[in-house]
Amino acid sequence: MKILVLGFDGASPQLIDDWIDELPVFRKFKKEGVFGHTIPPIPAQTPVAWATFMTGKNPGNHGVFSFFMREKGSYERKIVGPETLKSKTIWHLLNEAGRKVATINVPMSDEEEGGLVVPGFLSRSEGIPSSNFRARIERKFKTDRIQGDLEIDTLERVEADPDSFFEKINEITDKMTEICLYLLQEEEWDFFMPVYMGLDRIQHFFWRHVDPTHPRHEENKYGKAVKNFYAKVDRIVDDFLGLVDEDTMVMVLSDHGFCPVHTEVVLNDYLEHQGFSTTRSERVDVVRSKAISYGYGDIWLNVKGRESKGVIGPGEEYERTRNEIIEYLRTITIDGQKPFKDIRKREELWWGSYLSDAPDLTAIFNIGYQAARRPEVTGKNSLKRYVNNNPRWSGGHDGTHDPTDVPGILGLLGPGIPNRSGVEVPLWDVAPTILDLMRIPVPVDMDGRPLKLTE
Repeated sequence: MKILVLGFDGASPQLIDDWIDELPVFRKFKKEGVFGHTIPPIPAQTPVAWATFMTGKNPGNHGVFSFFMREKGSYERKIVGPETLKSKTIWHLLNEAGRKVATINVPMSDEEEGGLVVPGFLSRSEGIPSSNFRARIERKFKTDRIQGDLEIDTLERVEADPDSFFEKINEITDKMTEICLYLLQEEEWDFFMPVYMGLDRIQHFFWRHVDPTHPRHEENKYGKAVKNFYAKVDRIVDDFLGLVDEDTMVMVLSDHGFCPVHTEVVLNDYLEHQGFSTTRSERVDVVRSKAISYGYGDIWLNVKGRESKGVIGPGEEYERTRNEIIEYLRTITIDGQKPFKDIRKREELWWGSYLSDAPDLTAIFNIGYQAARRPEVTGKNSLKRYVNNNPRWSGGHDGTHDPTDVPGILGLLGPGIPNRSGVEVPLWDVAPTILDLMRIPVPVDMDGRPLKLTE
């Protein structure tokens, strides 16, 4: 069996359900195939979620826990990339089984994967085709790069020029589709997978225009622009369906969905207020503090023998400090509401060989709240209210949120696939399912298990 996976970063099952009558191809998946949700890992961030998909493992076994990872024995952090992954990917396994693989702009993928590869988001070679077909792309399309994401300067100017943002994102999407459809027809492949980033970028900025539960909800042309982009996605899926034969299984997939965000919580302010952190020049002093958060709900303790200048003893003091932080954060209310859904220890969320690379605690936010992105603090106040009420983004998923509050989409259509809607699938089950459908043994070290999909 050949498999085509169409990835749409951030595609929301909530919006697809709302607009299903105007999305004929998604409606076809729902009526004729398997259709439902993917449940992302914690945190539901793009690099963590796609790493979970491509390895079939939880973060504790693939080693990616956030956009930024703390370097061992140091207070420094570095942004993650494909080199951070500590596990074989599904493309490695497919290549080893002799299958021809094509991946285009899959986040956390890199040229080293082999086959026909265009490295994706967070790769140093993002968008640059592998050497074995780069010249052909240049001749055919007059470009040396298959752009899958917006440039930083465009993202910086969204509020000032939203119309140009939508124009550029549509342009990138159309061009990538043109090239992908060409490669789909011209290349030999057993597994073909592009990932589109547009929906994620759009919904971060414009979620409030399509979600009536958002306190700053506003109906205008930008809500219609979001809906129009979902219609474009529907047409893209249709274009691909029209070019594959009846023996190909087609999957639509997203790594996570979205929820409204109206308040950012300055977690380090709360840690400072209770004496867990110390500040200097309005920044957390990471060396003198007991704990610090870097902006995604992650909380790192400063442990003797682990950090270079640790202040907390391992063992009993470490556990006592974690419990004190948990108990304190659970008492916090903001305007009568609890921002935190839960605070969990790392061993309660993940398991595996790389658990020691994970944050010591993770604050999981209720819908509407997320962590403030910067480690700066605002200064103590008598109200103990440390928030940003006007965040740049009105939609989020990586704040950190409960995965069941921000599920992604999953649809399968093809030979032997039954009609089953309403499924909920952990993201680490998708890779073993693909291997199983292609009759390739599933490695015993994968955390996920194949879904029983065929009739």
